Amino acid sequence: MTTTILAAVLALAAGWCIGHRTARVIHVPIGGTAAQDDAAFIAEQRTRFEQLVAGLDLPTDRRP
Repeated sequence: MTTTILAAVLALAAGWCIGHRTARVIHVPIGGTAAQDDAAFIAEQRTRFEQLVAGLDLPTDRRP
């Protein structure tokens, strides 16, 4: 009985190792390049700045 259990555990361990060793890993790039990330970040910051400034009561004509 012990031999059977030991053989089953060893078979499962071997199958687990072989299965993980031969698993196919597929690289799927997600997101953009660094330049695209920077452009999106700058656009988002610009939008936030314009929203904050829009709430201020600033004169449109700065001439004295």
